[in-house]
Amino acid sequence: MADETEQGEATEGDEVEVETDVTVDVFDVDGDDQPDTVVITETTLVDVDGDGQADIVQQVTTTAVDVDGDGVPDIVDRVTTTGIDVDGDGTIDIIDEVIETGIDIDGDGTIDEAEVTEATYVRDDDAEG
Repeated sequence: MADETEQGEATEGDEVEVETDVTVDVFDVDGDDQPDTVVITETTLVDVDGDGQADIVQQVTTTAVDVDGDGVPDIVDRVTTTGIDVDGDGTIDIIDEVIETGIDIDGDGTIDEAEVTEATYVRDDDAEG
């Protein structure tokens, strides 16, 4: 079964609208007619309060790059960006971004080095600009 949904016990008013879209792009960067870069983008919109507007927007972009041409990704990068409309006014108030990068330095198919960075930005309506 390709699509699986886990359901718990729901109570009155707990229904949340979630929409997800996934795209896959394959690129031949070095021109050898072999795919060496794959980019998968998943975008999810969540309407928490049921007003028809997304309150949470999340985009996860995963990029895998085969540098040495052996068919195994040598660099894997995943960026997760989440925007949250805290007060329901239709404007994103908080943006959180997590970047995860793994590199196979010696070409053995195993990630040798990994790095994770995270940044959070909060809208400040009182800031002068």
